[in-house]
Amino acid sequence: MKKNCIRLILSGVLCLSLAAALAGCSGSPEDSDVNYDGAEMDVEFLTGECADQLVNDGADTVTGSVSLISEGESYKVVVEQKQVVVNENYEDGYYIADRNMTSEYAFGADMGIVVMENGEPAVSDAETFQKKYSDDPDALYTVYLMGDTVELILPLDPRQLVNSNQ
Repeated sequence: MKKNCIRLILSGVLCLSLAAALAGCSGSPEDSDVNYDGAEMDVEFLTGECADQLVNDGADTVTGSVSLISEGESYKVVVEQKQVVVNENYEDGYYIADRNMTSEYAFGADMGIVVMENGEPAVSDAETFQKKYSDDPDALYTVYLMGDTVELILPLDPRQLVNSNQ
């Protein structure tokens, strides 16, 4: 009788523990520490806290021209990799070297995109980026990758690299 009581209590504790563990897995994206919805999805957040957190989490970065290709309801991100080479022998103090590498990546579900619009940074959605900014060989971007998924695309002004090296 005593053994049955102990088994019953242990079974109850196990069931409650399992129920609590499963309830903890059902959180929505809004419950997470990083919220990419609403007001936080602005230029300041994406270029600051978001980019820093991605780097801290181990994101790799790639520089280059970016194109988005529609794939049903999602996109594929194509990066023609380039490198800004600071060289004072050039008129602008740098040149853009083509690395002759093209890479394709998955489009992150919460991916942020910042573009230069009329000389000012602005947040863009994927559809607008594809229509207005995709395939511009002169526009350079820093692409933040977690594995094979693009999480963030930020515009890159080579003149900032030249000024930071002086």
